[in-house]
Amino acid sequence: MESPLSHHLLLLACFLLLFLSSSPTPADARASPLVRSICKATRASFSQNYTLCVKTLWSDARIRSSATSNDLKELAINILEVAAETAQDAQELLNSYQPMIKSSKETKAIKQCAQSYGSVASCFRGTQDEVKEEDTMANYTVARVSDDISVCEIALSSGVKLPTTISSRLQLVKLYNNIGYTITIQLLSIWLHH
Repeated sequence: MESPLSHHLLLLACFLLLFLSSSPTPADARASPLVRSICKATRASFSQNYTLCVKTLWSDARIRSSATSNDLKELAINILEVAAETAQDAQELLNSYQPMIKSSKETKAIKQCAQSYGSVASCFRGTQDEVKEEDTMANYTVARVSDDISVCEIALSSGVKLPTTISSRLQLVKLYNNIGYTITIQLLSIWLHH
């Protein structure tokens, strides 16, 4: 027969194990120094949430792989690829939401946003190609993304309320834009000093 003490110790060990395995480990602890550096620079330039930046980047396998190999150019290419996919997804979400809107004013705003995010996706793809070719225009191209994002924000400022799934996707694209700007400015500095 088991003693009450061993039963309590086993129970305590189970609770301790459960607690330790369920407690979140900071994304910062797992992320590569390159991702942490990019996110710190993005926070400094855009007052972007550092933890969200790290978690977002580190959650994608392509980005993780290029970050752990310490290849800034490959990291930029992968970030811009994910950014383009996210912008395309935002455009599709906006297009699918449009038929649900009854007001013509709101429909016009949603349509404008969908077009803007199509342009955003194209700009990210263009920037990705420029990074592959080490074209110094890459930073300028990714900077233009903010203009297209602003067009959508202005269209929505008339009081259009988006579902959380869409608004959070739009915020994610904005995060990728800030990260893309940060990483391309770093690449530009390297390319100009070769």
